[in-house]
Amino acid sequence: MASHMLSYLQRPHQNGYIFETVPGRLEYIASRFPDKEAYVFLSPGKPRVSITGAELLEKSRAIAKGLVRRGIKRGDVVAVSQPNNIEGLLCIFGVIASGATLLNLVSRRPDGSDVMAVLEKAGNCSALIIHAGLNNATLKACLHFIDAIYDNGKVVSRSFPSIHTLVVSSNCNFDDQKFDTLTELMNEQRSDSSLPSLDPDDTALLIETSGSTGTPKLVVHSHRTMLMCGVHRQQSMGHTSHDIVYNERPMQWMGGFPFQYLLNGVTTVTTDYRFETLKEQCLFAYSAMQQEKCNIACLLPITIHGLVDIAIEDKSNFILDNIHTGGAPVAKTCLAVIGILTKKVTVCYGSSEAGFLTYKTVSNISEYVDYSSGFPHQGVEVKIIGTNGSIVERGQDGEIYVRTPAMFKGYLHEFEKTKKYVNESGWFKTDDVGHITTEGELIAHGRVSDLILCGSAKLLPVKLEKIIRNHPDVYDVVVIPIPDPVKFQVACACIIFKPNAETGTDDVQKFCESIEPDIAVNEYSNVILQYLPQHYLRFLEFPRTNTGKINKLELVQEAAKRLNIVM
Repeated sequence: MASHMLSYLQRPHQNGYIFETVPGRLEYIASRFPDKEAYVFLSPGKPRVSITGAELLEKSRAIAKGLVRRGIKRGDVVAVSQPNNIEGLLCIFGVIASGATLLNLVSRRPDGSDVMAVLEKAGNCSALIIHAGLNNATLKACLHFIDAIYDNGKVVSRSFPSIHTLVVSSNCNFDDQKFDTLTELMNEQRSDSSLPSLDPDDTALLIETSGSTGTPKLVVHSHRTMLMCGVHRQQSMGHTSHDIVYNERPMQWMGGFPFQYLLNGVTTVTTDYRFETLKEQCLFAYSAMQQEKCNIACLLPITIHGLVDIAIEDKSNFILDNIHTGGAPVAKTCLAVIGILTKKVTVCYGSSEAGFLTYKTVSNISEYVDYSSGFPHQGVEVKIIGTNGSIVERGQDGEIYVRTPAMFKGYLHEFEKTKKYVNESGWFKTDDVGHITTEGELIAHGRVSDLILCGSAKLLPVKLEKIIRNHPDVYDVVVIPIPDPVKFQVACACIIFKPNAETGTDDVQKFCESIEPDIAVNEYSNVILQYLPQHYLRFLEFPRTNTGKINKLELVQEAAKRLNIVM
């Protein structure tokens, strides 16, 4: 077989690597753009807040020095739970500049059990910097494992003996307790601390995997790999220092992390507000992008769908240069936004472990096929491996493996799991299913772990979702496996309908059964008529993980409960 027909792609790296530290890069960008707005933070009913490059450098360094004075040493772990606000941005750069490793936390459970689970994985956390949260909810959650607090910020935790410091981002009233605050830490007028010298290969960031199908893992990134993630993202977005980017994603996520600012000082607009409905979120994003004269937006596919009708109704002729999207397989229907809200859409594919891997920029919807992920970034290699462990021919489905200069250092304290996913040649096993077309384009369908084992067939949920999304009243759909005594598993379609839609799940089922199904028979998929979803359920919203992805474990449990099926 000719090698050019095998499912292998690579793109040489032409521009060289960035071998720098994050603080070094921040200083360089601040020197180039000292008075330019680095970030703008918007929230409904609140004043516009922004920070310049020079302010970002000065204040993050002040935080770093304050942490050093509180005993933080190079290699320590500092856990940060902050929203998308200036304090959160300063903490990202301040913690890393102190020589510590940044661990982003998201607190959702009142008893603090989710925070405790992450801290247990981290193993050696020295300090917490938290936003007290609405009605002090985050602070109260953390106090479940903090046993004593002193006025100087020192704390004692029997559950986590390595934690010695707690900093709260602003003054708060809680049980008459005085807390060490981020403001005090920044404003200390002392010169008795210096920042450590760092190396680009030092660990800088611990980021949680999505946990959508299991327990999240902690991904370890160095300064170098973080900056390479930024290089690849800039390649796909194509932004320059003159652009203004709206990014709806939290800075704790790979998609929201301030990589782009470190590349060329581009201005980013974002929000920390938690909207009640998707419609409210989309209306705010549309208004914010107009107000701030954004010309690029980083949006989730579901947000793009929600913006189309808003843009059609608006007569202002506002249009973006580009929308950057990913995080889930992107259907062709998502690109209907071209010509309505944006000149083009860039679809990207990547992971927390390997960063941004492939991308495709589309200016005409006819150029796009469902779930295309495009072509590799510079320095990235992609191959498709079949169940026999060999590279398959182009056009055949298999598991996606990648190799990249932005590759993570491993899963924290999980050597065997790291070995399972990264082989000795540096190839990362993504757990994603896809194929490479004869033209050399990657099509990513979904995850191997999402396969539904229905009788003798292996169903790819994304193919069933594609059928259902063609129904005009379906807003979003997720197909999940449900236990079955005969077939082992059957498919269940969980559907969110468009606002004011009068269609029911029975109508969607009839629609699915009336059309010619997408038939693709091979070792990874076998979608035929009798394997269409057996169950159809209506949802108002889907449960989410800490990183914002759909929590499929909770979704399966809720669906089984509604169907009276014992898991």
